[in-house]
Amino acid sequence: MDKDRHVRRVLVAAAVAALVSALSMGLVSCGSNNAATEEAPAEETDEGTPLPPGLSSEDLEGLNLEDTASEADGAASSESGAEGTAQDQDPRYTADLAGARFTIVEVTRNDSNSKVIEPSAREVLGDYLEVELRVENVGDELVDFSQYSFRLESPGIQADDYRSYYGDVGAFGKYVDEHVISAILLDYADLTPVLYKLKKKEVLEGVFLFYDLNPQSAELSEGFSADIAAGNAFLVIRKVRGDDSGEEVEISLTGLLD
Repeated sequence: MDKDRHVRRVLVAAAVAALVSALSMGLVSCGSNNAATEEAPAEETDEGTPLPPGLSSEDLEGLNLEDTASEADGAASSESGAEGTAQDQDPRYTADLAGARFTIVEVTRNDSNSKVIEPSAREVLGDYLEVELRVENVGDELVDFSQYSFRLESPGIQADDYRSYYGDVGAFGKYVDEHVISAILLDYADLTPVLYKLKKKEVLEGVFLFYDLNPQSAELSEGFSADIAAGNAFLVIRKVRGDDSGEEVEISLTGLLD
């Protein structure tokens, strides 16, 4: 007797799956071929979906097929959402250095410095690169941001041009090497430098870098544009103090401004 009940439960579950599938297919068919549905005799639509052998409609009483279909749709939506999240975290734009995982979230080209100045400060037109980052502590120690240098490398950058405009401050471009400049990691919330420490497993979002691509002119830097297209522009993150000092990673900016 218990065996018969078990078999019947299995058959009921199979019937539910069949009905959900049939309902889904029916909705699709209605949307794609209304004319054929209108011509179908009313008697045929009342027959319902055939049940597996050995089951009657009474076996399905009490089952909410609408809820079952909704749960199936919800599971499909969850899978789709997870796939989208994975695609957003492109491994090409992620790199690990000294226990910190840096991911480029977005890159934007701006025609003024308005995003990084106080309301009373002077707006300066020009060519600026904004790089938003996400940072996660994936190591076993604290991540001290004061030990990292955030650099932009590109043959189109003439690093000597930055001294005469920014001096030694270099919040938006400081000389590092012939074609390499550095900038200060900033917090979107209040534009203050990010110099604190990140706990293990902690994730930091809402931080960014802001580079002046043409410090002596308000014109677009054609050289940098060409470097982006040719795959010769990189965000270089270097550990300049503490453990692993001298280590660095580079992330290509190719494809981020397309």
